[in-house]
Amino acid sequence: MNQKNILKQAAVLLLIALMVFSSGAVAANTITRDVNVATKEANQSPVPLSRELIWDNVIGVHGALGGIIVATVRAEGIAFPADDFKLTATKEVNSIFWQGGYFQCQLATGQHDYNWDWRVIFWSDDGTENHPGSEIYNQTIPDASLARQFWYNYTNPNGNTYWVANYTTDLPVPITFAANTKYWLTIQAIQGSNTAPQGCWARHNITVGGIKLHEAEIKAAWWSYTDWTNISVLVTDGLPHDLNYQLFGGAAQDTTPPVTTCTLAGDFEGGVYVSDVTVTLTATDDMSGVNYTKYRVDEGAWIIYSVPFVVSANGAHTVSFYSADLAGNIEDEKDSTFTIEQEVALTITIKGGLGVSATIKNTGTTDLTDIDWTIALDGKLIFVGKSKTGTIAALAAGAEATVKDFVVGFGK
Repeated sequence: MNQKNILKQAAVLLLIALMVFSSGAVAANTITRDVNVATKEANQSPVPLSRELIWDNVIGVHGALGGIIVATVRAEGIAFPADDFKLTATKEVNSIFWQGGYFQCQLATGQHDYNWDWRVIFWSDDGTENHPGSEIYNQTIPDASLARQFWYNYTNPNGNTYWVANYTTDLPVPITFAANTKYWLTIQAIQGSNTAPQGCWARHNITVGGIKLHEAEIKAAWWSYTDWTNISVLVTDGLPHDLNYQLFGGAAQDTTPPVTTCTLAGDFEGGVYVSDVTVTLTATDDMSGVNYTKYRVDEGAWIIYSVPFVVSANGAHTVSFYSADLAGNIEDEKDSTFTIEQEVALTITIKGGLGVSATIKNTGTTDLTDIDWTIALDGKLIFVGKSKTGTIAALAAGAEATVKDFVVGFGK
C-alpha cells in the first residue's frame, strides 16, 4: 500500500526543554539557543517508514537543553551540521527520515512550512572517526519529493518562533555504505534570497536519547566555525548532542490491507430492489497485490469471490466481504445491506370434483420458498372443508404444486 505511515513511532517527552533562537539573537550569525518547552503548542509522534530501518540515530525526543541547530544554505554562508553512523553490514540506503524545519519565522511570514528544497550530503570519515572527511554524495531533494508531518510550533518568551516537522524522502540516487566503516550525514534547507527564516535540524543531548558513536559536528564559516566543531561547544549545557534522523533501505514493505468496495445493480424503487440484485466486489492493493476476496450472504458460508453474483430472494439481505493481499494483510470485514421486494410470478388453476384443488405454478425465473396458501369457500351449506391453509416449502422456477381441500356440502 501507499505509505500510510512514513515515520517511526516514538514517545515524545513533553516536560522537557528545546532549543530555539531568541529574539535578541536574530542577527544572521545566530546558531543555537536553549529554551523551556512547557508551552509547546502541538506535538505529533512519528510513525514508521515501510522499509528496513538501517540506522536509528534516535528521533522524537529533545534533551533537557536540546533543540535545533542551524542547517541552511544561504547566500551569506552555508552551515554544515553533520552526524556519524557505522553499519555492521554493507547496506544500500534509499530513503531517509529527519526532524527539522524553520526558525526565525517571526521575521518572515510566520510559523508554517516554507516549502524549500533540501540537500542531503554524505561524507567519508577523516580517518580519526571524530570529523567528516571528503564529500561522497550530494543531492538536492525538491520540495515536491518530500513527505512531511507537522510536529510542533514554538514561540519563546522573547518572541522568536519556529516550525518543526517530520520529513521523509526517497533519495534521488541510492547509495551503498560498507560495513564497519564510519560515515557522516549532513541535511540542509536551501534558502531563497530572503534572510529569514532559516533552516534547522532537531537535536537531542546525551541525557535524553543518548549519543550514537561520536557527537554531532558543525562547520559554518560565516558563523565563525571554520573547522569541524563539536555541537557541545555551541550549546549552553555543554553536553554532547546528536541529530534526529534515520536511514532506510530495501524494498518498501506492505503493511496495509487491501480496500474492497461493493456495488449493487438492479431495479431500485422506493428504497428497495424490485428485481434480482447483482453484487460486484472490487478489491485494490497498490503494493503487493490482492491475493483473494471472500464473501458470504446472510451469514452463510464464506465463498472466494471470482465473478459477480446474484441475490434473488425477497427480503432483507446482508453481503459481508473482505480481501487479503499477498503480503498477508487482511482487511476488516465490511457489510452491504439491501432489501428485495419482487412481485411473485404465479398462476393458479382451480378445479372442482370431490372437493376443491388448486394448482400453483411458478412462472417466474426465481425459485420461491415458504409460499403460504389458503382455500376459502363461500357456499351456504358447507359442512366440511369450508377453508384450508398450508405452506409450500419450495417451488422452483417453472415448477408447480397442487393443493387440495376435501369438501362436504351443497351449493356452488
